[in-house]
Amino acid sequence: MNTYILSPKDSLHPFVQRYIVLENINSAAEIAKARLFSAGKQYLVFIRQGGLAFKPNDHAAFDLPAAAVTGPFTCVVNARVTGPLSAVIVQLNAYASHRLMGISMESVTNYFRDLTRIPGNWAQVTEDIRQASDIHTIHHILDQALEGLIPHQQSSLKQVDEMVDYLIEQKGKVAMIDLALRFKTSRHTLERQFMEVTGLTPQLYNRILRRQRFA
Repeated sequence: MNTYILSPKDSLHPFVQRYIVLENINSAAEIAKARLFSAGKQYLVFIRQGGLAFKPNDHAAFDLPAAAVTGPFTCVVNARVTGPLSAVIVQLNAYASHRLMGISMESVTNYFRDLTRIPGNWAQVTEDIRQASDIHTIHHILDQALEGLIPHQQSSLKQVDEMVDYLIEQKGKVAMIDLALRFKTSRHTLERQFMEVTGLTPQLYNRILRRQRFA
């Protein structure tokens, strides 16, 4: 097993947090060791070799296609590796998929979307990553593909970005009525917009943040 952690270009902050290149993974335990696919996180997954499947508790199992967006998991998820697995994983922040690619994330929670079916040049990016001969080439492909999304990011629900950042700053210790008052919106509108952008309710995101403090 080989794991490489790469840093995205500064221009991709705060949307893109890190790149993880996995090589010769033979078990789900090795994925767990890398602390991947934890609650509340969004990821892009590009499979170069082998296969990867997930079974979230109380949800249907699914196999990932060659390129996918995995929505945030809200529960324990069991992975299954068909190996040896080699994959490239992009860890995103809570609002990146919506802002960069326009995805309504409530349909992706505990599930996935086929990245190549989303508008953009993702089929070519997927093939380029599969054919890449070294991690430096992979790093360049990802930076270039994701940086190209910045000028087209969705801005209509940008206020949710500020809510997410505020909840992180407060470590999840915020009452919903206080959040609604701070951002001058109704609780119903807050919850609906937060779900569309992050795939989570603000209450659940708060709980995840509080759990992460003690992980």
